[in-house]
Parts: sequence; C-alpha cells; structure tokens
Amino acid sequence: MRDVYGALIALRKLSYVDGKHIGIMGGSHGGMTTLAVMVKSPTENDLMSRLKRNGFAAGIAFYPNCGISYGEWRTVRQNKDFGPVVSHSGVYKPIGPVLILTGEKDDWTPAEECRQMVEVSRAEGHPTSLVTYPDAHHSFDSTMPVNFNPNRTAVSAPTGKGATTGGNASAWADAKKKVTSFFDQHLKK
Repeated sequence: MRDVYGALIALRKLSYVDGKHIGIMGGSHGGMTTLAVMVKSPTENDLMSRLKRNGFAAGIAFYPNCGISYGEWRTVRQNKDFGPVVSHSGVYKPIGPVLILTGEKDDWTPAEECRQMVEVSRAEGHPTSLVTYPDAHHSFDSTMPVNFNPNRTAVSAPTGKGATTGGNASAWADAKKKVTSFFDQHLKK
C-alpha cells in the first residue's frame, strides 16, 4: 500500500492530472491491494487514515480474495488457514465507490466470498458493487487457455491446493465496458 500511495503522490504532482479524481484498479493480488487501499482505516489519526481521507476516488478489483480481513470485515475459514469461508463479521467500509469483477467459476478466489462481503457492505449503505461472469475463471482477462493446476496454493480450496485459471473473451469484453463506465461515472468532474 505504501507504493500505491507513493504513486498517488507522484501523480498529483503532474500538472495534467486532476488529483481529486484518481482511481485505482488491480487484478488478483492487485485486486486485494485495491480493496485494502479503498477500505476506511479503523483509526482516525494515523498516517494511513490521513492518506486515505484524501486518497483514491474509486476502485476496481478484478477477482480479488474477499475471504480475508479488510478494515472491520473479518472471515473465518473452514480449516483456520485454508478452506471455504464458513462465517464472517463486520462490514467492508470503502472510502469511495468500489466495483469487483470476478468469475463465477473462480475456484482460486471464489465469487461467493465477494458476494457476501458486498451484500453486507451494501446493506450498510456503502458504495460497493459486484459483477460475476457465469462461465469465467480466475484471470478471465487473459488470453491463456483454461487450465487447472493441482499444486497451486489456493487458500479457498478445501485442501489448500488446486486452482483454475484462464481467459474468457466475452467476460473480458464486458469487463472493459464496465471499467470504462464505472470510471467515467466516478472520476470525471
């Protein structure tokens, strides 16, 4: 997150950048970073809280892991360190609008974990939204063929191993439209 805020500071020094309308977007681990950057700090007076108050205007996370802690949002996994999320508590409270784009068939970072987080967040009035693509896996924005790797570490898998990745051209085409629309809505004056 320090690198992200360093980039924000650098962008704001550019004369052609509107420093109040900068968005953040990332996929997979970068999607998790996006969610972490966009969540309100639990304390109000630390450096991170001050940076976030004047931080990013909106964020988009592609297939992030929503089964971890973000601010007040907490999850419990079936086998403590891995397996499906079996319970959650708290609320994901973003500093601005957040859009999550993920594949319904994602077995590495399951859509269901994001669905739970977004439902709770929206019920509390926070600007979060989720788009799931029915036939898409993790990395649906790639051109790689769909492939299951049984040795890949996958915290959401019942055994902690095995995940599928691969592109989905129709999901990626729609996601590009959603990204443009979302940032048009939230980053322009």
